[in-house]
Amino acid sequence: MIELPVVRASSRVAPEHFHARWCDVATHPEWAPGMEYLRLDGPLRVGARGVMKTRAGQETAFVVSDLVPGLAFQDTVLLDGGELTVRHESHPDGTGSRLELHARIEGPRAADLAAGMAGLGEVLAADLAGLIALVENEH
Repeated sequence: MIELPVVRASSRVAPEHFHARWCDVATHPEWAPGMEYLRLDGPLRVGARGVMKTRAGQETAFVVSDLVPGLAFQDTVLLDGGELTVRHESHPDGTGSRLELHARIEGPRAADLAAGMAGLGEVLAADLAGLIALVENEH
């Protein structure tokens, strides 16, 4: 398993607003500019499957691998030879939120996949910044 550095940020907005946006996967392209779409094949729950497509044109299957109401949303992208799991957490912090993204790559090709995703930490940080700007503008 290869763990990427945790991406952290804070916001003046309450954590439930971030959690709600993470759970509304169809809206991810509004704050994650590299994504064209994400679609679930049913209701949001652990084990729900879907597909995501990047603007670069790659469509990939994913599964909701954990869901803690009001706190965490976790998705696992199913790759050839491994999996990329990203856990999105929103914690109360004073009157606002402390936000964290934890990412790991697992599987027999984890090292190769990690090398091919060398800029993933920066992408996650940019996506989180986009989400914060959107949610703060809404609230």
